[in-house]
Amino acid sequence: MHFHNKSLEEIWHEVPPDYYQNGVKNNILQKIWHSGKLRATIGLAPKDPKTILDVGCASGWFLSEVAKAYKQSKCTGIDVYDDAIAYGRKKYKKLELVKGDGHKIPFKKASFDFIICNEVLEHVENPEKVLLEIKRVLKPNGVAVIEMDSGNFLFRAVWHWWTHMRRGVWKDAHIHVFNAQKLEKMIKKCGFKIEEKKFFNFSMAVAFKAVPKN
Repeated sequence: MHFHNKSLEEIWHEVPPDYYQNGVKNNILQKIWHSGKLRATIGLAPKDPKTILDVGCASGWFLSEVAKAYKQSKCTGIDVYDDAIAYGRKKYKKLELVKGDGHKIPFKKASFDFIICNEVLEHVENPEKVLLEIKRVLKPNGVAVIEMDSGNFLFRAVWHWWTHMRRGVWKDAHIHVFNAQKLEKMIKKCGFKIEEKKFFNFSMAVAFKAVPKN
């Protein structure tokens, strides 16, 4: 674990609630990154999920883009950052955005056909617990897409520039250091079988299509 001088809550509140909306609109690098992530996620998604959950949805921008591909699906997002949830509720009336902690997802067992967890596990206190909660609320025949940076040299260089040299808002936000191999091992340890793995964004990111083993 990476220790820092700021609390997680302080780090969250350094991120504006409309960070993703403005970033994709005004920053070409963010637009390229998140567009790649969206294509990878939808490419690994099940065909017609009736219920979708985005764990760590922030203000709902990514979920709103996923919802465009699944107009008949009920789309729900949870995040601990209350300002982002409040902003998203006003902006995206068709989404159900809930303040909730991924360590204790506030839904019943086997509630969702498709669960998204993108670039979240490196920010939480106990990534394994979050994965176990995702498995609990995922239907036995459901699909989870778990995505994160791959930890390769190019990503580490870009991330250092993004958070230090350009003084971005995410400095000290990664409290766990992952790479593709470590993440894959943890997903399997938490009771998932990996059906597909996809590297994208110049191999700086990796997404896993994971299904429950039993």
